[in-house]
Amino acid sequence: MNERERLLAVLNHKTPDRVPWFADLGHWARSQWGKPWDLFAITNRTQEMIDLHKEVKAGWYIEAGTLHQEVYEGGVKRERDIVGDKAIECFTTPIGDVRMERKWNPVSYSWDIVKLMVESIKDLKILTYAMERKRFIPQYENWDLIEQAAKDIGLGFPSVGYTGLGSLISYYMGIQNTVYALYDYPEQVQRYIHTYNNKHLELIDLYCKSPAPHILFGDNLSSDVQSPVLFTHYSFDHYKEIAHKLHDSGKTVSAHCDGRLNNIIGLVAKTGVDVADACTPAPGGDLSPKEIRRQAGNELVLFGGVSPNMWLPQTTEKDFIEHVKKWLDLRKESPRLVQSAGDQVPPGTSIARIKLMADIVEEYGRYPM
Repeated sequence: MNERERLLAVLNHKTPDRVPWFADLGHWARSQWGKPWDLFAITNRTQEMIDLHKEVKAGWYIEAGTLHQEVYEGGVKRERDIVGDKAIECFTTPIGDVRMERKWNPVSYSWDIVKLMVESIKDLKILTYAMERKRFIPQYENWDLIEQAAKDIGLGFPSVGYTGLGSLISYYMGIQNTVYALYDYPEQVQRYIHTYNNKHLELIDLYCKSPAPHILFGDNLSSDVQSPVLFTHYSFDHYKEIAHKLHDSGKTVSAHCDGRLNNIIGLVAKTGVDVADACTPAPGGDLSPKEIRRQAGNELVLFGGVSPNMWLPQTTEKDFIEHVKKWLDLRKESPRLVQSAGDQVPPGTSIARIKLMADIVEEYGRYPM
């Protein structure tokens, strides 16, 4: 079996010959290539990226692109541009404007937010006004491009982005501002989340009619940021509705986690989504692989398995192998398992260590045990 076949087996409740190995190499690769990346046109759907995955014998799935275009009506204009070392995004509306700025960080090789888009309740009202006037145009032809890139090396996961609360915490408003606003201005925050999630479900309906078999969404979910209480109140039902709609259309769906999982991975499983993407175990995360599986149950596909620090040179090869083996041991409890990076392979990792993963999975990830 190839990696695509293995992953499809897992998604279809079957047992492959071994645990699939799918990498998230975007950030690592861009740091290796040594140039700032376009924040507003980011994609791993390039021949260079596909060739890299072939070289390290890993499946390809993430940052495959989208199957829609986002447009605005009623005098709302969204502009995004990179000027020098700044990435600027703004909404212009009849009731006012809001603006976000990011600055290129050559150390972390990322775009740091230096000005949040929402810094006041007035800003949130303007953003809500813009979201109310958002609509989507299908671009299903992009699926052919994704499939041409993937072929037998992987399966592209088209993305539908954040949910309502996640968009505030992880992108527009930040953690502190969002949490304060939930208590200081609950009606306005709830109006935004309701508006955003309704539009998000319109987007899900568009993807239900698409040719893509598997869809990715997510909030960079972490239980120390979007707590179980907040998730249950503001996000649980929305996750559940996303899963319901896509399942009724014969599709499967991933929720991108990328954080601490204690007391929230079980809630994600109960929403009915198929895959928890970017599961990060301790020491970077807060749960061991066994604890992640215990809280998640045996039906949720766990996609991840490596704490970021374990990739780096200060971790010995022996310790890296032992760390990965603990994730692969979960196959003894359930074949709903994929070896991945959890969340990304960080800059500073040697390509030799990335290539080593294929050997580890081949030796220790086989079925039957």
